[in-house]
Amino acid sequence: MARRPSTVSVASLASSKAPLEPLRSSGAASILSPLASQLPQTISQSVGVKSQDNVVDIEPDELFARSTIAEVRTKQAQSRADAEAKQEDLRIMVGERYRDLLQASSSIVSIATSAKRVQEALEETTTAIRSQRVPSVHNHVSQNSKDDSHLQMLQVLSAHIKLLLDAPEHLWRLIEREKYFQVAWLFLLARVVHRALIRDDAQDDESWSQHGIDVLEQFPLIQRQWDTVSHFRTQIIHRATLSLRLYDKTCEETCATLLTLHILDSRPLTETLKIFLSQRTRTLNTLLAEGFDTPNLGNGLPVNVNPPGARKISERTKKCSVQTAATVRNSTRTTLEAISRTLYTARAVFGTSSSPRSLASIVLDSIQSEPSSSPPSNLPAELLLNAQAILNSLPSSTYVSLLPANIRAYRPFVDSSSVSSSLPQDVLRDKLDSWFDQSLESLRGTFDKWLTSLDVVSAVWQVRSSLRKWVAQSGFEVAEIDNLTELLDEIFSTRITRIWKAVLERAEKEFLQALSLESDNEDMFSPLCSLYRSPPVLQPPHGTAPSSFDSDFHKYKATLSQRLEGRAERLHKALAILEDAAALLQKDLSNMFADGDSSQRLVVDLNGAYRPEAQALCAKVVSTLKVYSEELMASHAINKAMNGLIFYAHIAKELSTSPFVSNVGCDQDVAISFRKEMNALFERVMSCWEEHVVSDVVSYYQRNATIWQTLPGSTCKHPSPPMMECLYLLSSSIHNLGMSHHQSYLMTVPQRMIAKFSAASVRSVDVRDVLDMLQVLYDLSFLRHLACKWKNAEVAALGHAIDRLQSQLPDSSTHDADCAASDCLSRTQMLISALLPAIPEAAEVTPVENDEKMSGVLKYGVPVVNSQFIPAVELAPPSSRFPLLLVDTR
Repeated sequence: MARRPSTVSVASLASSKAPLEPLRSSGAASILSPLASQLPQTISQSVGVKSQDNVVDIEPDELFARSTIAEVRTKQAQSRADAEAKQEDLRIMVGERYRDLLQASSSIVSIATSAKRVQEALEETTTAIRSQRVPSVHNHVSQNSKDDSHLQMLQVLSAHIKLLLDAPEHLWRLIEREKYFQVAWLFLLARVVHRALIRDDAQDDESWSQHGIDVLEQFPLIQRQWDTVSHFRTQIIHRATLSLRLYDKTCEETCATLLTLHILDSRPLTETLKIFLSQRTRTLNTLLAEGFDTPNLGNGLPVNVNPPGARKISERTKKCSVQTAATVRNSTRTTLEAISRTLYTARAVFGTSSSPRSLASIVLDSIQSEPSSSPPSNLPAELLLNAQAILNSLPSSTYVSLLPANIRAYRPFVDSSSVSSSLPQDVLRDKLDSWFDQSLESLRGTFDKWLTSLDVVSAVWQVRSSLRKWVAQSGFEVAEIDNLTELLDEIFSTRITRIWKAVLERAEKEFLQALSLESDNEDMFSPLCSLYRSPPVLQPPHGTAPSSFDSDFHKYKATLSQRLEGRAERLHKALAILEDAAALLQKDLSNMFADGDSSQRLVVDLNGAYRPEAQALCAKVVSTLKVYSEELMASHAINKAMNGLIFYAHIAKELSTSPFVSNVGCDQDVAISFRKEMNALFERVMSCWEEHVVSDVVSYYQRNATIWQTLPGSTCKHPSPPMMECLYLLSSSIHNLGMSHHQSYLMTVPQRMIAKFSAASVRSVDVRDVLDMLQVLYDLSFLRHLACKWKNAEVAALGHAIDRLQSQLPDSSTHDADCAASDCLSRTQMLISALLPAIPEAAEVTPVENDEKMSGVLKYGVPVVNSQFIPAVELAPPSSRFPLLLVDTR
């Protein structure tokens, strides 16, 4: 079997004696002897190990005699495998131990050789020292002096290089902390150090070349390091310029940044101010462009405009309005604060006419002042800098003392007497005024857009009051406060005027829609059907949250108030559109007037600005009602149009007495003219209505009276049923008008209707042949009795007609028509109550004993109880089942 190269046989151990001979000769035999003696013993032990199955001890002949061929072959294979395994173990053990032995021998040989060389070197050193002479004292001193000067120059050079190496790290640290003034000073100091390193003046005793040092050639690291440091200049300028956009920095921090640009970038103070204002302009544009998120108000309509019938703004709308107002206020205040701090910082840094010296000039003078002089006490620590403080702040400042004095006392050059280091006050004033005006113009357009999210005048006025208080306490000057206040008032007045105009336009649009007569439901127009309909009963609240019950209760209360005011449902909705809008406008004006004397002039201007719109709305209402009423009065289907005509009459009458025209803000003359026109329109519509009603009633009387007189035995000693039915129709028509809350009108309309009906009745007697003059006599007598109650002029015409009838009757003495009329009136006074005065004269009522209670209700006399019952109108014949009904006699 082939052996691996790394293995060795046992026989080859004899050849190991050859490399061991040098070891014994060098005194290392004592170290190797234990290893050499241990190795053969270990090998012999490994070879002499017997197998666990006694196969080796059996003789071959005995093995063949006892076992079969198959068993012999099996034992042969087993013995061969055991032998190979033992050989492999032996090879591994011998190889590892031999490698360790070779490594140990090599190390020992190296140690011996090194020791021998050290011994030879010591002997040579001793021989050389003994062979040298003692040098003279003069040569020794000069040599030491020359070596010390060279060493000191190397130390100074290392301090310069160390400063350049530490500069980038510290520059980054100061830039991250936004200490730009210190960054600029350190950069300039590094530049001075670099120039000192590359300076090569042969005539200068302190030149590096005088000491045999070629800096650029021997230390190329210096130029590479300066290339790294030099790139910081543009980075510092850029970062310092961007930091000027932060308006919340203090004046000292801004002054340090501006002086960084002045010193590091060699910019004059005039140009520095220009950069400062331009960066603040970018900040202002960013604040104006960011805007804010407005809450969702739901329907997108102006909040001031309530839907018809609504009396209060919902809680959700109020909450959204308050949040939006707070957002607008905070955004505007942030923008104004940026403007205020910019102006204040510019005046503090560059000076004003009131201050003796500016902060920038004090800092520049402190830079050029001698180190021995005391620094200004009013300057902060970040502005009182020197090179020594900058060097001490470096990461490792132990080498600072090795730097030359001119570097440790370095100060940037500043010529305070030059034009670039000063800023005239007139230039500063012009620059700031121009920037302030430009900022206000930018604010004007954006702030106007912000206010469009506020649709409530109270919210707009709240923002105005808050901003005025803030502006009064800000850092603006008096002239700037006046300009800013004037601008804000102009923007606020424009927005308030737009809101009010939107309210009026919305009210006009909804009122015109409410005037439409598309609905065929007469209950919407009839006051009686609406006023005497019971509202739904409130349900008790469920659970512990009574908010919904409160809302239902307010609605129920509003419905009852509406009924008490005598307004039908349709009428109330139409009038509420105008009255609610006018009430909101008046409430806004009252709140603004209560803000103080400083707002009086603005409120007066606002009132005058939107007054033409209010007057135009009033004129539009008058013209629209007139046009709609004229169209209905000229309509051929006057019967169908009568409900709408009465509806317009009610609107005109209510508007003539409503506070709408006063609350909307019209002039006194316009309000008086509006009420007069509404009253005139009401009178005209009512006159048309009266003519129509009387005409229908007269036609009905003429048609039914002729039929009644042709009937046999129709004559009765009281007004005829057609006459009473006509009077009942007139009374019902007056009741259906729903004018119970307008007593002045109820005192005139019955009088006019009786007069017109009486005149028509007299004319009918004159123009036609009377078939039953006695019945006509009783009818006319009853009409005269009613006319006497109102003292109409038609009483005389009725008297002449009655006299003519009585003269044609055969026996007029037996006909007491006046007594019959008085008795009939006492019986029918409740039936035709609308045709009678509400308060009769005292002489007309005759008191009756034991009738005090009834006389309070029956103002025109209590009828006699024992007299025969005479029905005023035709009654239907009683049913055959009527006697069978059980009647309670109690």
